[in-house]
Amino acid sequence: MIKLFAIDMDGTLLNSNSDISEKNIEAIKELNQAGIKTVLTSGRVSSSVDYFNEKIGIDNPMVANNGAVIKLSKDEVLATHPLDDDELINLLDFCDDNEFSFNFYDSNTFYTNRLIIERLNHLRIHSDYGMNYQCDIYVSSNPYKELKRRKNMANKLLISGLDSHPYGQEKAVKIIEDRFLDELYVTSSGFGFIEIMHKNVDKWSSILELAKFLGINRNEIATIGDSFNDLPMIENSEISFAMGNANESVKKAASHVVLDNDSDGFINAKDIIINYNKENPSA
Repeated sequence: MIKLFAIDMDGTLLNSNSDISEKNIEAIKELNQAGIKTVLTSGRVSSSVDYFNEKIGIDNPMVANNGAVIKLSKDEVLATHPLDDDELINLLDFCDDNEFSFNFYDSNTFYTNRLIIERLNHLRIHSDYGMNYQCDIYVSSNPYKELKRRKNMANKLLISGLDSHPYGQEKAVKIIEDRFLDELYVTSSGFGFIEIMHKNVDKWSSILELAKFLGINRNEIATIGDSFNDLPMIENSEISFAMGNANESVKKAASHVVLDNDSDGFINAKDIIINYNKENPSA
């Protein structure tokens, strides 16, 4: 029986406009009413995941920053696994040396040394008043100094714009992986950027940490996603779903392939899990 469903957001639960449909909101509620705890599991900053839980109307556990943050509810943190300060400093020096665009996150703030507003489009809130992003934004020639002034740690660093970098994307990715792959967790959830976390962080390890706390066994976990940062959970869960828009690695690893994120693929997965539980009730 499935008791926990780990759900990627971008390219999965969210449509191509980075929003959640009313159909998917109802599907989330149906899963919870059936006793299946839905856990939004994203590379996004935790305040953005909180925003969508509020939009859905639930206060469920969540996993943010590819596993660096695990929360039991909006206000209760189970665990964080941030980058060490030395690791972050090395990453920032590396980005400066190679003129890579970067940003990093604590629990609710996007820090960068160069604001490219288009790279925040997925975090926009359509509001006519006040803050219109799902996280705070801090821009400075030395964003690390502000992070330390706040006595915070960075949960994830993202290197962006690789598709337009003078190195070219293939060379840029190789340079990044050659430097950090043995020391840190290096992954990606989309074209043109690389995401870097602490070595022992990924979505699956954090889902297991949460499940253990909740008393849920690993064979009671289902997952759904579309990109490389979803592979650890797609490869290891009892039931796994790849979206129709997923990359081929995810499709090969998943036990099911559903429709894409603009065609109710998440609802396909919801129906399969509910039917599976009817056929495999808990002992």
